[in-house]
Amino acid sequence: MASVSFHDGRMTAEVPVEVRTLDQFVTFTCSDRAFGIDIMSVREIRSWSPTTALPDQPHGAKGVLDIRGSVVQVYDLAVMLGGYGSEINTGQVVLVVSLQNQDVGLLVDTVSDIIFAQPEDLRPVPLSGGDRANAMVSGMFKNEDRLIAILNLAAMFPSYPGN
Repeated sequence: MASVSFHDGRMTAEVPVEVRTLDQFVTFTCSDRAFGIDIMSVREIRSWSPTTALPDQPHGAKGVLDIRGSVVQVYDLAVMLGGYGSEINTGQVVLVVSLQNQDVGLLVDTVSDIIFAQPEDLRPVPLSGGDRANAMVSGMFKNEDRLIAILNLAAMFPSYPGN
């Protein structure tokens, strides 16, 4: 908690001030569902370009892209979340996200907006019988008339260094 000093010529008083921070999320759609990722994890947003498929790719992997000299694995988020991969169309985008010291691409349908969420806007995810700490969705927040699921990148990519 921060404090503010007041000085009236005779004395100085320290008055605690609650500092409230806004959580910022990049929101996007995938298979007609709304998701958000902490803005600090997003490195860039790129239009879709064909990937190079590799043998023995992980579940949901579409292939790799060369992004500024680095080879980045691109995953179809719809497949990772238990859906079916769709045919690639020119409107889709790749969110390049940082997992510690490694970048990963997520193929999504569209990027919607950057949302500033107050702490009171955040909602817990209902229990579904699994381990909440390892759930792919870490929370939710309401924006206008819809709920947006916040993705837990560490749970989605547990084998990446630092996760």
